[in-house]
Amino acid sequence: MITLINPPGTKSFSGLQMHTPNPPLGLAYIAGALKRAGLEYIVIDGTGEDLDSVHPYPGRDDFLMQGLTFEEIISKIPTDSDIIGVGCNFSTLWPLTKVLIEKVSSKFPKAKIILGGEHGTAVYQDVLKNSCVDIVVLGEAEETFLYLIRALREMSSLKDIKGIAFLESDNLIATGLSERQRNVDDIALPDWHSFPIEEYISRHQVNGVNLGRSMPLLATRGCPYQCTFCSNPNMWTQRWIPRNPSLVVDEMVKYIEDYQVTNFDFQDLTAIINRKWVVEFSNEIMDRGLEITWQMPSGTRAEIFDEEVADLLYRSGCRVLAFAPESGSQETLDTIKKQVDLDKLKKAVRISLKRGLKLSCFIVIGFPDDTRKGMRETMSLIRKFALLGVYDVAVTKFVPYPGSELFKRLQAEGRIELDDRFFESPMDFYTSNSPSFCAASSTRRLYWTMIWMFTNFYVLSFISRPIRTIRILFNAILCSKEETRYAKWFVDRLFTRKQWRKLERSKVSG
Repeated sequence: MITLINPPGTKSFSGLQMHTPNPPLGLAYIAGALKRAGLEYIVIDGTGEDLDSVHPYPGRDDFLMQGLTFEEIISKIPTDSDIIGVGCNFSTLWPLTKVLIEKVSSKFPKAKIILGGEHGTAVYQDVLKNSCVDIVVLGEAEETFLYLIRALREMSSLKDIKGIAFLESDNLIATGLSERQRNVDDIALPDWHSFPIEEYISRHQVNGVNLGRSMPLLATRGCPYQCTFCSNPNMWTQRWIPRNPSLVVDEMVKYIEDYQVTNFDFQDLTAIINRKWVVEFSNEIMDRGLEITWQMPSGTRAEIFDEEVADLLYRSGCRVLAFAPESGSQETLDTIKKQVDLDKLKKAVRISLKRGLKLSCFIVIGFPDDTRKGMRETMSLIRKFALLGVYDVAVTKFVPYPGSELFKRLQAEGRIELDDRFFESPMDFYTSNSPSFCAASSTRRLYWTMIWMFTNFYVLSFISRPIRTIRILFNAILCSKEETRYAKWFVDRLFTRKQWRKLERSKVSG
């Protein structure tokens, strides 16, 4: 029996915003591959099966564990499980996942425990040497996981399987990153029927803003860029591969029929790159008469934006987009290999806003080579965004993501220690606890710079467009309609935190 496990989630109340769990898209793709292959499997979603429960987090008082307890998860594992696959896409979840794996291994010592996701791909050496994981899948996992299952059950050599790492007699063996799947249209669709997807949908556990009943979706795979702060090149290489637009819309129709969804959250690394593809995709939605909305909460490229593209996006249902300039300093952008032309970006912003698209912009401060001059230029860009009419800005402090070029550099310099505190550090994005890796700014100074940038943006936004701001907040509070990330954050601060705190107190008292 093959058992797939999505670990419990993490809740933090110390920062400016809470973390929202999303449906485990990667694990659902693995389940889809197993289903197509006719293999017997079971899914245990440690988060989704009990979204309304919280428990003490091992080792930290400022975090909570969301979902099933470790014991509840273990009790659901079939006794005949010989292969247990665990997903861990984000390093923030690794400390919790590691504890779960230790408990699972103790209960099922004969089962092979396989870890997949970006975390294992980035630091497989650490995972294998400091946990009970037997095998790590590197990169895209659908095909590799099937090959691995066959080899384990036939007791054949694992060295011939591309895309895995394991220990053999205490010797580390890594067969390299798995080969990218070029024909992405042949990949089996996620098997959401094996997951408590309705629990996620009904509670609006989505990455983007709440525009109604939402499903996560992938229209493309990979990213052609090589930003030094990003871990994706290490996972996906630099090959960008789009799906057939017609097949993407087929999947959307399927979810509309199966789950009555009205909105789609595209989880692509960088979907809007190729103008021809965007035009075909938008036209396909309109040709079928789908009355839906969709959004791209991750960073979007601005190079292909013109009036026609913006119009097509809006008419096809796109309502929320995010651009990711990261910095207002061209020097910083060049240093981090962020191929952004700020003038073209500002033009795309104007065009998008004019057509009615709600825009967020992502900013990162405190890169290792950032300067105070660069941060002042970033502040100027943020103010420009506010005056142009951008709806939201997300300012985060630089954290070296495992697998990124900057992570490898800082690790080589001895500035990173791979412990639980480091892996959890992105959870402290919006607190004063997250350390500075920037020579030009202390931890404290970086934190207050971030707060000052937030304050500048939203004060200017309100002054320049007070009626818009009031309308958005009114709709969020009284109509439960989130139009922007700020509305989502406001509802979170005003209502959601109180509900979770109340739940936490009831658990403690009980």
